[in-house]
Amino acid sequence: MTKIWKVIVNPKAGRGHGRRDWPEIMKLIEKAGLDYSVSFSERKYHAIELAKTAVSEGYRKFIAVGGDGTLHEVLNGICSQSEVPGKELTLAVIPVGTGNDWGKMNGIPDDYEGAVEIIKEGNCQLQDIAEVQSVKAGKNHLRYMLNIGGLAFDANVCHHYDRYKMDGLGGKKLYIRSLFKAFFGYTSRRFHIETDGKLFYDGKVFSTALGIGKYSGGGMIQTPEASPTDGLIDITVYRKIPKIVIVFNLARLYRGTIFNMSKVIHTKAKEISITSSPESRVEVDGEAVGVTPVNIKILPLAINIVRNKENNI
Repeated sequence: MTKIWKVIVNPKAGRGHGRRDWPEIMKLIEKAGLDYSVSFSERKYHAIELAKTAVSEGYRKFIAVGGDGTLHEVLNGICSQSEVPGKELTLAVIPVGTGNDWGKMNGIPDDYEGAVEIIKEGNCQLQDIAEVQSVKAGKNHLRYMLNIGGLAFDANVCHHYDRYKMDGLGGKKLYIRSLFKAFFGYTSRRFHIETDGKLFYDGKVFSTALGIGKYSGGGMIQTPEASPTDGLIDITVYRKIPKIVIVFNLARLYRGTIFNMSKVIHTKAKEISITSSPESRVEVDGEAVGVTPVNIKILPLAINIVRNKENNI
């Protein structure tokens, strides 16, 4: 076991800022007196492999340099191994790119110097994660969730967001662009939702959000009552609703007042099972992970995270 930090850099994060800004980030890490070893991801999902290998090599502390997608991959790498319990592992982030939704909840600033300073301070806290079982290419597919997932319209937005990024597009307004793109051709579908083994909702659904954290999509608040330490998953369900109503209520998504809409219902649970007709896309931490049926199970206080000690959650 080593006390050295394993730094995993996504060079494509922030439209290439991961690569261009690494020399600056490296100097800040060294100035902070942090011992580290660095690896660069070379393709999508490569950070999962790098993190998993690093655990087997004795690393127990990880810094993801990238956006929420990079953080998600590093989490899945360290959680998909069985050698070391998650409670013995520590995860931190230096945000690069357009998304810092998990960092926002934990008071991680967007500037590199501020993020490194918080890592240096070393304020750690155990956080819940969720185990998400979906279907991909006809097979069961397991992912771990650190922040927020979604189905139906929410997952369609992420689908378009991923495609835009693959085309080299970026910027803080990209999620809004993806949201409007997803409107075309999308129709509500029937969901059967069970929470902790009991029926919660059966009927037409426009969209669904599943949260350990509060923020997604560059600052939207779809699960305003979520807590990463309460041992529960928050679920927000938008029942069948005219699309124009969503457009006129976008501001509620950023103010955290979405529960004031009459078509929105919500609850908390340790385990959530969802089937749909027709099948629905599923996203976890902004990453497409398959389709329904899906089962989400909380893993309480399952990993150490580095957070701003001045930020209360």
